[in-house]
Amino acid sequence: MASDVHSELVLDAPQAQPAAEAAPAERSERTMLLVALALAAGVIHGRALFDHATHYWLFGLFFGVLTYAQVLWAFGIYRRPDDRRWLMPAAVGSLAIVAIWLVTRTVGLPIGPWAGRAEPFGIADIAATIDELVLAAVIIAMLRPQGGVAARMRWLHGANCVRLGSMLIALSLLAALIGDHTHPGSG
Repeated sequence: MASDVHSELVLDAPQAQPAAEAAPAERSERTMLLVALALAAGVIHGRALFDHATHYWLFGLFFGVLTYAQVLWAFGIYRRPDDRRWLMPAAVGSLAIVAIWLVTRTVGLPIGPWAGRAEPFGIADIAATIDELVLAAVIIAMLRPQGGVAARMRWLHGANCVRLGSMLIALSLLAALIGDHTHPGSG
């Protein structure tokens, strides 16, 4: 009889439900734009790695670290779009890269084989800089939705976000493929 009561209790007990799988986090158009821009800039910087490493080891190291950081960041944001802790560091990093680029194109870096000489502008470095600026602006708009940057970027959602992303990615990949990079004094 004890076994009958036990079997009734077991039969009447609610069946354990398998743990519900966590719904994948939503990847908005803006998140996908961030991923694409970081990857595009990473590809251009990867190409720059091969060019600059032969001229000065520190430049090669810089572009190598930058390439891996941008690609890994893009994969991290893709996998965890709701994790915002890496957004502001990426925006600050992108703006720092733009600042370094501006120095290299205006007065030149104080180190390396072309110390103190400005590098000429090239399509690949301009494309990467645009990617970096848009990436930083989108992040700032996402993190500070009431701010001025967000107000100026309200148009960037849905189809507009996809259009801008497509244009920038196409420009970046084309620039990485055909862009020619020259150094001061090399024509």
